[in-house]
Amino acid sequence: VRAALERDTYAAEVRADGNRARMFGISGVPFFAIDERYGISGAQPAELFTQTLEQAWAEAHPLTMVGVAGTDAADCADGSCAIEPASEG
Repeated sequence: VRAALERDTYAAEVRADGNRARMFGISGVPFFAIDERYGISGAQPAELFTQTLEQAWAEAHPLTMVGVAGTDAADCADGSCAIEPASEG
């Protein structure tokens, strides 16, 4: 670490991060950027991080429903569906 600091090994990257932060209007720390869509500034409750991360994950990984034999709307409730295991043989 000392060698990297003495030689400015990552100086360009640090300057680029600072410029990018200013571009987004970030002026304080701590600041957390999630998927370049969500920003959390300052000390926030863990629940806010959890909610934001779950929302970002859901948006980045949308669920695609496909037809499964033997299922219908009656098998689904509360955002999930019961699917019977395939019979062996």
